[in-house]
Amino acid sequence: MDVLAFGEILWDVIDGEAHLGGAPFNFAAHAARCGLDSAIVSTVGDDDLGRRALSEAARLGVGTAFVSVVGSLPTGTVLVTLENGMPSYDIVHPVAWDEIAAPPAIGSLAAPRALYFGTLAQRSETSAKTLRALLDAFPSSLAFFDVNLRQSFWSDELVRKGIARADVLKVNDEEMAVLHLTFDGLFGDFPRLSTVVETLGARGCRVASRDGRLFERPAVPDGPVVDTVGAGDSFSAAFLATLLNGGSLEAAAEAGNRLAGKVAARAGALPADIV
Repeated sequence: MDVLAFGEILWDVIDGEAHLGGAPFNFAAHAARCGLDSAIVSTVGDDDLGRRALSEAARLGVGTAFVSVVGSLPTGTVLVTLENGMPSYDIVHPVAWDEIAAPPAIGSLAAPRALYFGTLAQRSETSAKTLRALLDAFPSSLAFFDVNLRQSFWSDELVRKGIARADVLKVNDEEMAVLHLTFDGLFGDFPRLSTVVETLGARGCRVASRDGRLFERPAVPDGPVVDTVGAGDSFSAAFLATLLNGGSLEAAAEAGNRLAGKVAARAGALPADIV
């Protein structure tokens, strides 16, 4: 496959309406829309929301062969509050994706071209252990770490361990400040890291590479902002899809900004009226 995403599948409840989401799932769905063969490693509950999630994943072209079902915990939900289009999150705990199990016979699976992961799903040791097993099993895959700090479900140590396993780091400007990160410090401290992408909201993005390139690309709005839920995930998908298809970092940044602008101009993380 092209990309294997690891992490949470959940339902974002926005103004009383449930939208399928979770950063890794949003990424996987947008990656599929970008033409990549995409799958996710996750866990859902043996409940209506879990069954709906699996059905929607199939409809959106996201492979679910590595999604397990547990009866002991519910499918994940998040209460999303919007203020001027910007989301805040109340993430229910514990839920099914706190118990993500490694795919059977992981060592015999063909390595994906890229492996995507974030921070939130590592809040439980069970799921964090599975991520480590995936990273160990696929050392040749391009590792894409999208930080996505949420509530108190992270630590400096956890983030630094993730960066150490990454080829590409995607982080927003607020996270750069909170984590006290700099481009020079990142490349100096983490020898595997080749590319850092800092998203800047309405200002677009900034990209730095180990070989000394540093540039910015402006945002590409597609209308007034409705909400920014999932915009960063769509950016990651379009950015990575462009790289995997042989595009330059500059082209990847422009593609990411373009898709993020379309998502931000529509409600929800996976609006239906974009390509």
